[in-house]
Amino acid sequence: ARALEGAEFAGLTGAVEEKLGKKLTTPDIAILLGLYDQLGLPADVIFLLVGFCAERTALRYGEGRRPTMRQIEKEGYTWARLGLMTQESAAAYIRKYQHSRQALPRLMRLLHLGDRDPSPTEERYLAAWVEMGFEDEAVELAYDKTVVRCKELKWSYMNSILCAWHKKGLHNLEQIQAGDQRPGAARRREPEVSAGEAARADMARMERYLQRLREGGGEVSDA
Repeated sequence: ARALEGAEFAGLTGAVEEKLGKKLTTPDIAILLGLYDQLGLPADVIFLLVGFCAERTALRYGEGRRPTMRQIEKEGYTWARLGLMTQESAAAYIRKYQHSRQALPRLMRLLHLGDRDPSPTEERYLAAWVEMGFEDEAVELAYDKTVVRCKELKWSYMNSILCAWHKKGLHNLEQIQAGDQRPGAARRREPEVSAGEAARADMARMERYLQRLREGGGEVSDA
């Protein structure tokens, strides 16, 4: 009741109505009040939240589409979980999202998926790879390894490759080529050298055997 009667919440309600282009219903106001009073999101952060959801919905579904209050509520719980309780932290989160969003069309083309928008699941994978800090060449190499192994793009398999590189701190092509040597690669080269040495030793033993036969007057067949 105190929140509903307060000037700050009344101002927030009016600003949200203007942003969404509609009059909030009683259930809508209840959701807005939950974000403000129960989750404890400040009014200025909630206004940024509504603007973020409105922009994201317009990008996904076209201009004129607006998010529902349920969608805004869901995103608000994500913000609260991430601790976005100030204008600065919320603005930083929005900038990071915009950076990821700008990279999506480029990555979709790199993965030979054309100019279509990614699905929500695809977007989560791509945004995660951008956030990890991978350069395009690294993503392209992971794609190549995935297609060679799976004969097609398998998102989960490609993600496992990139997550493994991320854990090793390998985010560009040069780092990956230098640091992604599989354990045992050097050891596998050793048998090749040993096999060559063994072959030469066998040849030397054969020469000595033939020499003894010649010195003893024996005959050696062509076979």
